[in-house]
Amino acid sequence: MDFVTVCNHCGKTIERDFLYCPWCGIENAEPDDKTVMEHVFTQLESKQTNDRLSRVKKIETKIAEIEQSLKELGIGN
Repeated sequence: MDFVTVCNHCGKTIERDFLYCPWCGIENAEPDDKTVMEHVFTQLESKQTNDRLSRVKKIETKIAEIEQSLKELGIGN
């Protein structure tokens, strides 16, 4: 696998010979593997956090809708 590397911007696997990443267009610099992996994991953690927050927001919205429906039916507070 010496002919591939990970883009230090988008984290996708690309050929080491590419001058630019075909996925994001950023110049393919040759950082050390530790730097690339730290960047990729940081991006992954950020995406996971944003996904969790989005799901929580949807749940909160649904709960508010249910509470409103119950209130209209005279069941809730």
